[in-house]
Amino acid sequence: LQGTWSLVPAKLSDDPKNWLLVRKRDESAPPPRRSGSEYEPMLATLESEVPSGRGWLFEVKWDGYRAVARIAGGDATLRSRRGNDLTGRFPSVARELPRAVRSPDCVLDGEVCALDEEGRSSFSVMQQGSGPLVYYVFDVLEIDGEPLLELPLRERRKRLEVLLDRRNRTVRLSEVFEDGEALYSAARNQRLEGIIAKKADSPYRPGKRTRDWLKIK
Repeated sequence: LQGTWSLVPAKLSDDPKNWLLVRKRDESAPPPRRSGSEYEPMLATLESEVPSGRGWLFEVKWDGYRAVARIAGGDATLRSRRGNDLTGRFPSVARELPRAVRSPDCVLDGEVCALDEEGRSSFSVMQQGSGPLVYYVFDVLEIDGEPLLELPLRERRKRLEVLLDRRNRTVRLSEVFEDGEALYSAARNQRLEGIIAKKADSPYRPGKRTRDWLKIK
């Protein structure tokens, strides 16, 4: 057993032989790590063709506001790709974020979207102020103060899937697919904006536009 422990009377059935082993609070233990870093979102390069070959993951390209979310101490803030505070603009999303994650301190990357009557993300619906708002999460940059930027995307996705409470209907995981052509065809049939292709082994590069992430419209 690690740490400092004490024996205290259990006071069960007035039997003095009953004792409890209780761990004392370690005042010298360091608090949870919080980097406090503000991240610019990683950007995708426009491409006309769906990339072929192994090592790619594919997602729907959501039509909304890109936002980096920081959850700390039970509160959440949302910032745009240019660093503007979006928390007040999307208060319903900010309220749900702490309830949707299994960590008191984490940083997510995603898109705030308004859904039309068919459940598709629609920027025009958002401009009209109608339709439910959701936050599609596609990456995690920190958990419990630990930066995850250098981990490959596939590993960050695994941690994200564990982190999110999938029962929350406002904060949703952006699903990934391995068949890019099939996803692109489905996106066109459903009149979605397009798809995003990401290299499965790519690290996260804040504020950088690279060919590790491609957008195909």
